Amino acid sequence: MYKLFANNKIWIISIFVFAIIAFFFLFSNIVSQIRTVAVRGLSFTLDVCSDVGEHFESKKTLTEENLTLRKKAADLSLELEQFKELKKENERLRSLLRFQKKIGFSTVSAEIIARNPNNWEESFLIDKGFDDDVHKGSAVCSAKGLLGMVTETTHETASVMLITHPSFKAGGMLRGTRVHGILMGAGKDTLKMLYLPVDAEVKRGSVVITSGFSRIFPKGINVGRVVSVGKSKTGLYKYAIIKPYADPFKQEEVLCIR
Repeated sequence: MYKLFANNKIWIISIFVFAIIAFFFLFSNIVSQIRTVAVRGLSFTLDVCSDVGEHFESKKTLTEENLTLRKKAADLSLELEQFKELKKENERLRSLLRFQKKIGFSTVSAEIIARNPNNWEESFLIDKGFDDDVHKGSAVCSAKGLLGMVTETTHETASVMLITHPSFKAGGMLRGTRVHGILMGAGKDTLKMLYLPVDAEVKRGSVVITSGFSRIFPKGINVGRVVSVGKSKTGLYKYAIIKPYADPFKQEEVLCIR
């Protein structure tokens, strides 16, 4: 049996090869179509894989670019805020310089370095002291007007009592009518101007300045505006409530008058 298979092996192989060749000749169109479909399928698969790869690569690139742009935007925002802060500081210093020239007194510039958390105390600390020729009793101003007076000094710092503090006193005057009175701190961001003559014309909005009747406060420094007027309980004099021009909680630099 094996010998018979061996003798016919060549014939079997020949018939098989002939059948394959005949198949290709007879069904060449089908084979061509199958080959075309296979090639297209393989090409489509490769294209899809390529597109997927490019998509993920593009997404990675966009993510990295987005992070870079975010960092640059944050840096630019910080620089812009710093620029705005420098501009504000420059404007404040220019205002102080103009005020300094206007009052014509020798002054020492200082920065506020601490504020008292207790509003009733109404005081703050500056970075100049005895070594800088700042002494107890020195008047302290902002570019908008009078802020207070120095109450304590060390070699390098000084404590300033605000004009709204109940212990503050100074001579005041209405700019328009030249009516004189005594300025006293009334708390709650206000002052009182006491001992105004009963027959004096005191209007809301009148400008109040220092009268100069003091060795501490030079004449002509802006203090504030009259917001209301009343009479004392005895009826012997008028008083006025004053809103200061200078807001101590918005100041960063001040001038101390020597």
